[in-house]
Amino acid sequence: MMDIFVQQLVNSLSVASVTILIGIGITLIFGLAGIVNFAHGEFLMVGGMATWFMVGTGMNFFVALVLAGLLVGALGFAAERCLFRFTLNRPMNGFIMSIGLSVILQHAVIRVFNEFQKSITDPVGLVWTIGGVDIIAMRAIVVAVTAVIVAITYFGISRSRYGMALRASVSDRDTAELMGIPVRRYVTGVFIYGSLLAGIGGALMISLFPITPFTGSVIIIRGFAVSLIGGLGNVGGAVVGGLVLGLVDGLSAGYGYPEWTDAYSLVVMILILVLRPQGLLGGTLGPKAS
Repeated sequence: MMDIFVQQLVNSLSVASVTILIGIGITLIFGLAGIVNFAHGEFLMVGGMATWFMVGTGMNFFVALVLAGLLVGALGFAAERCLFRFTLNRPMNGFIMSIGLSVILQHAVIRVFNEFQKSITDPVGLVWTIGGVDIIAMRAIVVAVTAVIVAITYFGISRSRYGMALRASVSDRDTAELMGIPVRRYVTGVFIYGSLLAGIGGALMISLFPITPFTGSVIIIRGFAVSLIGGLGNVGGAVVGGLVLGLVDGLSAGYGYPEWTDAYSLVVMILILVLRPQGLLGGTLGPKAS
């Protein structure tokens, strides 16, 4: 009985890792740059599809993972420069625009690859047995990659000069600009970094589960839930939010009704936001529109 419980926790941790990656991207872009990018889930889907395509040509999975992250980072750069840059002072316009972009990306992927689900074989193909618990090596790698990214992001935001300047621009964008902080350039950097994380998340996701062109529209809800549960703009909060939802997913799949997994997660999110509107670890309200 205990072995089954531990097995569910191990599986939950790998699922939570992908959710944490997309949650960090959203919490940075929404909480620090003030852009509500509803197409962020499609960015993850594009990363997964690109990985599937490259692995299908014989490329090593880990090389494909890096290239998928760079590809989606470039996609984010193009989207920020060509679309979202013009909506920084009108967040609602950017939100509506991002919904249109998500639909366009879905149709573009269907046009190129069709609408059927895609999957790849386990890139590592190893299973470790520790104390009677089977641990798929690829799941452990997903958790390790996520831990490294979380550490880099946390110290980048909380300890670097770039991170301090970015947080100052959230508090008062006009004053930050008067102090010589290139706020718009920083917003572009945050958007590219968040998009790159979505691409890596998509590559890791397809190493665990099949994905379809519509995966992004499902995962985006979980991404925003993670961001809000933890606190917007708070990297540690995104980790906590991802772990909470991952735990709910794993336990509901093992001990509840698996088809109600998303409902359980959203009930948890609603309860937390009612009891603690600022999120579990607190966060920002995003930059003020001027």
